Amino acid sequence: MGRFGGAFGKLLTDAIKQRRWLFTGVMVAQVVAMIAGLVQPTLNSLIIDNGVVAGDIPYVERVGAVMFAVAVVNFVGSMAAVALGSRLSTGVAKDLRSRLYRHSMTLSANQFHRLGTSSMMTRTMQDVTVTQQSVFMVNTVAATGPLITIGAIVMSLRMSVRMSPVIAVAAILMAIVVGIFIARITPLAVQSRQAVDGLNHSLREQLSGTQVIRAFGREKLVSARFAESNERLTALMRRVGALQALLMPVVLVVANLTMVVTNLVGAKLIDSGHLTIGELTAFSGYLVQVVGGVTMLMAAAAVIPQAQASASRIADVLETDTDTVSGPAGNRPTFAAPIEFVGATVQYPGAELAAVSDVSFTCAAGEVTVVVGGTASGKSTLLALLPRLVDPTAGAVRAGGVDLRSWSMPDLRERISYVSQDGSLISGTVAGNLRLAAKDASDDDLWSALEVTAAADFVRERGGLTAEVGQAGGNFSGGQRQRLALARAVLRGPQVYVIDDGFSAMDPRTATSVLKNLRGAASESTIIVAAQQITMARVADRIAVVDGGRLVATGDHLWLLDRCRPYREMVEAQSGVVR
Repeated sequence: MGRFGGAFGKLLTDAIKQRRWLFTGVMVAQVVAMIAGLVQPTLNSLIIDNGVVAGDIPYVERVGAVMFAVAVVNFVGSMAAVALGSRLSTGVAKDLRSRLYRHSMTLSANQFHRLGTSSMMTRTMQDVTVTQQSVFMVNTVAATGPLITIGAIVMSLRMSVRMSPVIAVAAILMAIVVGIFIARITPLAVQSRQAVDGLNHSLREQLSGTQVIRAFGREKLVSARFAESNERLTALMRRVGALQALLMPVVLVVANLTMVVTNLVGAKLIDSGHLTIGELTAFSGYLVQVVGGVTMLMAAAAVIPQAQASASRIADVLETDTDTVSGPAGNRPTFAAPIEFVGATVQYPGAELAAVSDVSFTCAAGEVTVVVGGTASGKSTLLALLPRLVDPTAGAVRAGGVDLRSWSMPDLRERISYVSQDGSLISGTVAGNLRLAAKDASDDDLWSALEVTAAADFVRERGGLTAEVGQAGGNFSGGQRQRLALARAVLRGPQVYVIDDGFSAMDPRTATSVLKNLRGAASESTIIVAAQQITMARVADRIAVVDGGRLVATGDHLWLLDRCRPYREMVEAQSGVVR
């Protein structure tokens, strides 16, 4: 619990440091509203004792006017505190979302996958929202509660020392109740955050795999898995809700019993002349304020345990140092060929075997190198080393003799265009997707890139560069998405193209034609392609054959047919490719 409190406390402290004037404004407004609120029962006491009992109507009118003015001050102070507190909390949420997004961009693929996409979405949206609500509650409600409670106790002492033990005991009892509530609900809040992650993961996995689930008739199985996650979250939220529902009645019981004791003791003191009716009325008013202060703490107590859990999860991301070490900013060594893999080995955390093991070969400048191999042979991991989506656990990747890890990440990726198998697109337009690579590119530049990748015809058929692109490019076929992604890479004009199975959804003739066009348009660039289609390999200057994470052989098509059995078996398996 201490760690959670520390995480939330650090976030709150950072927020206050960055927005001191807002925090100061909230505190000043709170103090003004509190003072105005504490004065009112005393003024009410004066009206009763000196005005109503004495029959002095002008006195009642004068003090009543003062009470009205004090009430206005109370209202203005409270509204100012709420407005400033809202601005403070929304600003904190904005900063947290930005920090989480920016920091997630620095994490390696391994670290991001360890956190999980579903969990990152929950942390960035729901956990930040909970933290925002808690910052607001702490600054506008939780801070006011103790001030009002202490102020009311002090003012009640001025009214009657004999009655003060009643209100002091009531405040202590209510504080104990709230403390027990926080201690019980905090672990449940942590579990509920984890349950939300699990539910999001289950839902996201099932929605993305809907076609496969239906094809194999596994709807009942996945529905049962979703129901299990949903039931776990529901059970936790019921327990949290039950505790929250129980808290208010307990506090009200203590408050009502205190009010009964106050009236009994007050009646005896009035009868003995030690207390006036106005003073008893004021004392009752301060008791109500104590109850109000504790109620405010209750409202804060309902969200702070969840904030502790959410803040801890946010801190887990922000405090994760990337395991992809970057060179100093502005470090721009010459990206000269050749590109060399020197004993490159990659072993993912928790894996028994390395995905890539001791791979060494060279990619010459201005040439096309195709890495071929079967499924899970290590092709994608090998290519991911170039843009440093992962770093080698042993060995190195060099450009012109310089280890890529000595580059700053922005400088490195500025010179590389990476195209993945799924041809990642974003919702918007064709032009918007292409200009991700070159925001100032003209329409002519866009059409030229589309011509290179044989995408211009189907883009024209859909209405041109303003054609709509659905979420993840879902309104385009797989091959069309890949050609648009390749066009985006061409538009950037990089020194190195890294294409990870980026032709897999195209028919062999189209894939071969696009690669030839790309080679002609980027004759001075180094092109490295991971492929399973042997027809792609025949366009290459150099072919690297990998199997089981190891480099089997390198050479051209004919040489490998004679001397590399795994390559020959791949050729024979893909009928129609002959020597």
